[in-house]
Amino acid sequence: MSLPRIAPDELEGLNRDVSIQRLAEARGIRLQSHGKDLLCMCPFHPDTSPSLAISPGKNLRNCLGACGTGGTVIDWVMKAESVSFRHAVEILRDGKLPVSAAPIKVFILANPRAPTS
Repeated sequence: MSLPRIAPDELEGLNRDVSIQRLAEARGIRLQSHGKDLLCMCPFHPDTSPSLAISPGKNLRNCLGACGTGGTVIDWVMKAESVSFRHAVEILRDGKLPVSAAPIKVFILANPRAPTS
């Protein structure tokens, strides 16, 4: 038995209507303004400085650091929740956003240039 296809209109609607900024903030990720974009530590790999750029206007994310991943709100939920594309769509469609889930562990490496005592 095959699962029914997800309509392209539904995917466009989810990517348009669900804010990737709000998904990050719901996970406790601190965002810093940087022009039209927002920057933060990428929660998906060890990070020493903000490398994840979130573009609220385009509702996209792009990591300029080690993982180099990017994408839409669907991609965010897939990566943050370790779920399939279909399951991520169902989470977003049903309004079961992972707001109450445990925060994504944000990896922060010690600053190698920081003075030691």
